[in-house]
Amino acid sequence: MVVNIYDTANEMERQMRETQEFQALKKAFDDLQKDADASLMFTKFQAKQAAAEKKERSGQQLTKDEITEIQSLAKEVSTKPAVQNLLNQERGLDQMMQKLNQIITEPIRDLYNSAMPKSADNENK
Repeated sequence: MVVNIYDTANEMERQMRETQEFQALKKAFDDLQKDADASLMFTKFQAKQAAAEKKERSGQQLTKDEITEIQSLAKEVSTKPAVQNLLNQERGLDQMMQKLNQIITEPIRDLYNSAMPKSADNENK
């Protein structure tokens, strides 16, 4: 039997959009967009964070001023209720994604675990 796993992945993508976790994230994102100050601050923080990650990936170190600026922005943006709600909803979606990843990768874990030598404790059970 030939399985097209990409068809399954595309169906999961469609179903993801219907989950409670995604809908809650979408609402939180929409609410953030309605708060101009919080939205602008969040966008600025994301841009600074992305630039810092890019710099680090290229092997460059962040300056103390850059680190301080990002930390300051993070502290300021985290005081916004719309941002707090968005981050809470992201955590909920992330938890679901982690569980899905565990399910999807179970065959790989099983494969490698089957090759592990059995300990004397496991053989006696």
